[in-house]
Amino acid sequence: MKTQLEAACKLYNTLLHAEQEEYEENKHTMNKTELRQLALDLRKQNPEFQVLHSQVTQQVADRFYQARERFLDGLANKPKKKKPYKFLSLVYPQSGWRLSNTRDAGQGKNKKRRARLYLSKIGFFTLVVHRVFPESQVSQVCVKLNPSGRINVIFLVEEAESQEHSSGEGEPKNAVGVDLGITRLATLSDGRYLENPKPLERSLERIRMLQRTLSRKRFLSNNWLKTKTKLAKEHEHLKDFRRDLFFKLGALLAQEYDLLVLEDLGVRNLV
Repeated sequence: MKTQLEAACKLYNTLLHAEQEEYEENKHTMNKTELRQLALDLRKQNPEFQVLHSQVTQQVADRFYQARERFLDGLANKPKKKKPYKFLSLVYPQSGWRLSNTRDAGQGKNKKRRARLYLSKIGFFTLVVHRVFPESQVSQVCVKLNPSGRINVIFLVEEAESQEHSSGEGEPKNAVGVDLGITRLATLSDGRYLENPKPLERSLERIRMLQRTLSRKRFLSNNWLKTKTKLAKEHEHLKDFRRDLFFKLGALLAQEYDLLVLEDLGVRNLV
């Protein structure tokens, strides 16, 4: 997959250079169709770009077009040259992928739903499927390589817009106020409170050690990349811990209470 990511990054930079030359010579910016056709022509002419599926090639052009339009609308900075180690995702918009051999594996709490995913020009992946979704309604598949080396696959499913229905009439039966804090994660108006596990403090010493080690390595050397991967794993573990905590906290409050009341304040100002 790293070969495809490097090729996609180089294609993006080539489109950026071609766009800059076109504007300097003719004072003209290419539209989405012209960028897509240019990307396909570059793929035909350059064997290095032929490791990319045609749909992925067009999506790289779409990514550059969207970045340029956001700049012209004043929503983002001017598109600039991408660095290979920061270009970490590929998108298969319509074709080039196939999901098969969906099955249940494990028992009890370890029971997981697995499947085999085929991506054109890359190969097969064994996935852990976290949600059941209709494969016929998948409109896009995004493959993301995290800095830690873990791969996430995101399926975009298009569904008809559902109408919201009220769950009940009248006043809520069980309402509670939630006060966010630092010492305690949250204090409820009924007297219950939730302790703050402070995951950053648990991982801070190892993160500092890895950052010191990384600063001593030669930039982009093999040892620098290995240490950077270890550091990324620590940050990713911290991120996953926090996300899992908030998901579980939200599920707990939603199950036990009908109405949550929170202060309208800037939580960042509490730190």
